[in-house]
Amino acid sequence: MTISGHKSMTDWERVKREYDSDAPIPYDAEDGPYDPNDEAATEAYFKNATVWSGWPNPVMIQKEGVPVTPEEAASEGLPPHAKAS
Repeated sequence: MTISGHKSMTDWERVKREYDSDAPIPYDAEDGPYDPNDEAATEAYFKNATVWSGWPNPVMIQKEGVPVTPEEAASEGLPPHAKAS
């Protein structure tokens, strides 16, 4: 996203080139909990993850792989980041 009147600093030609190349994402075991190039590992990680959606007031939609109701999500007690005006 760019600010009105400012030039984007993203090299879109490079982004398109890398996307089209279908090259694997560079990954080292110290980078994170799963290899993003391994579909099974990625699926397993997100299947058991706690997932939050929305900004600036996130709502939990899945906890440890189990979908949660809005009531359960509200009980997690995160304070809102912004107030509606």
